[in-house]
Amino acid sequence: MVSGHNRKNVATTYEPAGEAHSQTADLADRSRGTLPGLDEARSVLQSAWGYPDFRYHQRKTILAALKGRDCLAVLPTGGGKSLCFQVPALVLNGLTLVVSPLISLMQDQVGALVKRGIAAAYLSSTQSSSVQRKVLDAVRTGRLRLLYVAPERLGSMAEIVPRIRVSFLAVDEAHCISEWGHEFRPHFRGVGRFRMSVGSPPTMAVTATATPATRQDICRVLGLKEPVRVTQSFDRPNLHFSARPYSGEAERIRAAARQLRKIEGTAIIYVQTRDRTDGVSSVLRRWGFNASPYHAGLPAKSRKTLLSRFIDGEIRVMVATNAFGMGIDKPDVRLVIHLGVPSRPEAYFQEAGRAGRDGKPSRCLMYWTKGDLVLASRMSGAFGKRPENASKPHWDAKRSGLKTMRNYVHTKRCRRRVLLAYLGERMGGCAGCDRCGSQN
Repeated sequence: MVSGHNRKNVATTYEPAGEAHSQTADLADRSRGTLPGLDEARSVLQSAWGYPDFRYHQRKTILAALKGRDCLAVLPTGGGKSLCFQVPALVLNGLTLVVSPLISLMQDQVGALVKRGIAAAYLSSTQSSSVQRKVLDAVRTGRLRLLYVAPERLGSMAEIVPRIRVSFLAVDEAHCISEWGHEFRPHFRGVGRFRMSVGSPPTMAVTATATPATRQDICRVLGLKEPVRVTQSFDRPNLHFSARPYSGEAERIRAAARQLRKIEGTAIIYVQTRDRTDGVSSVLRRWGFNASPYHAGLPAKSRKTLLSRFIDGEIRVMVATNAFGMGIDKPDVRLVIHLGVPSRPEAYFQEAGRAGRDGKPSRCLMYWTKGDLVLASRMSGAFGKRPENASKPHWDAKRSGLKTMRNYVHTKRCRRRVLLAYLGERMGGCAGCDRCGSQN
């Protein structure tokens, strides 16, 4: 089984995982010539992560990987997406290559794996050349189970591709592939070509939010062959959604403070610009709240420290831009407030979805002004006439998302229904929103 011995994080140094590697290799050796089974995967889950069993949608996704099938898994925030490719990586033979969009996300996942004694590493431009050489040497000699890379890095791996066997390819945050997606990254479009260059191994694409058009585009670009499609409902009954217009900033900050006083646990307040993170957090501190600002302009070390303090409960209220995003895994966020309007429903679902990951009742509030709708339009990049260099699918997706968010704040009917319809899901009864008057 997988050793639980701690290892140094390969972000700064690489140390072969020794016992961990030999044990996971033995596990893979035992499965040679046979199809690795779910019992084997469950045993890895229990020994390495301490969970008793997989959730229903995790099990379907992992079974697809174990059977050598391509798979697209759309699991909401908190659905345990990373385990869907990390567990098969320890059961299947060879190297699992994980394409991930953010260095910080790679660092967090690799750090957590290494602490569990799992032979994992990442490659990035932030590492010294000596560290990169050690990681690549570990890849060549078969000492790694998982290697994380950014899509921009795939081209530079052409040198070692002929000498390695990629047995399983995972694409994290796969919505970045699609021009219909809300965080389109052009370099992600090359993942499909790279996949072909390494022999088209079984591939798993995972994301938290994707419209039907985005899902189709992901499968097409990656060249997935008859993929298993696993889509969990986006509707999380423990979250209560509401939105309220305000005439000014001071009024809605006071309203946010009233909500903060009502809850136990932590909260996230999303704002649309960097300067507002400082302004809002400063006001809240004057009123006695333990609040800190977070945005992309802060040094990487400062952002990492702030995130760690928030996860540990030292910071109760994080006032952040959308830079406070992927990889946040804190179960007791009881309140997410948006002081503004995101330009895309996918982004709002991911940010609001950081509330209540422990399954307990939590609230998702949006306090907006008319100016926020103008700002959201400008920040969406879909303001005015479509530029000649902008693709029509990406432009149309932006405009559709912006229209949905306008509908969300103005609707006189169920708010949940507006969001879920955009994501291609039909809803029965409302589990909780201010328009329906239902409570969770």
